Amino acid sequence: MPLYSLFGIIAALLSGAGCIVHVIGLSVVYWIVSDPYVSGWGTGLWQHCNFYQCSHHSTYYVCSLEYWKASQAMVMIGFFVGLAGFIFTIISVQQKNRLLHLVSAIACILAAVSILLAVIVFGAKTTLRPNTQWGWGFILCAISPLIFIPAGVLNFWLYRGTTSV
Repeated sequence: MPLYSLFGIIAALLSGAGCIVHVIGLSVVYWIVSDPYVSGWGTGLWQHCNFYQCSHHSTYYVCSLEYWKASQAMVMIGFFVGLAGFIFTIISVQQKNRLLHLVSAIACILAAVSILLAVIVFGAKTTLRPNTQWGWGFILCAISPLIFIPAGVLNFWLYRGTTSV
């Protein structure tokens, strides 16, 4: 198997894994948690849950926080751009199209930047209450850019035609 195909497959796997990790992280209610084994309390970007019920953030004060809305927007932009990067990576590997590798590289890097901005803004502006901590959903969204960046770099190498390490 030539290195071109191998790096293309690795780039596709990385961008697909980045999408999966990111969509799991942004969809759960475990961005901020308070010992979920005892209280069952968790807050995500979209809703808040306790042990008995879940409700959308429109019923809580967070719907008026601008940084919360900005974080929601940036993680969604990151998801859609990352998904586009994944699709373009698959197409570029199948067709061996250099220009699509450039588009894939740009999309993967932009997805990583968008998600990183959302995580940084959310983490910097959110004040954790006593007995609360960052949950695994927040951590997954913080990890997904670390998966998108190598996918973007590999796509850029494929665009440049520099496939040797």
